[in-house]
Amino acid sequence: MEKGPSEYAENLTSPENEVEHFKHAKEFNLKPYEYSESAKRFMENEDDDNLIFKIEDGTIYKYNESTKEFIIISKNGKIVTYYKTSLRYYLKLFKDLNGEWIQGGNYEYIQFR
Repeated sequence: MEKGPSEYAENLTSPENEVEHFKHAKEFNLKPYEYSESAKRFMENEDDDNLIFKIEDGTIYKYNESTKEFIIISKNGKIVTYYKTSLRYYLKLFKDLNGEWIQGGNYEYIQFR
């Protein structure tokens, strides 16, 4: 495991946050130093298949159903966390956080497709 932040740590909310989240690297079959690079790539990915919502404080939640990638981006454009999860979990967050769709349609459409 990495001893300290990588060159991509600047993209996360703090270098310590990156080290804490290296545990998710194995979910992607990545080495710890590749984890933050992959998170940055997904954050910048503009695939039409991404589902994206935001909440009142400006935090953005992004998910890709095909890859199961999930990322939370702060209102300042920094990565809060990045890992794999299910569509069910993502939609529950949308509902629980009273999200507003930015991309991907509305909750009713996604819920029943």
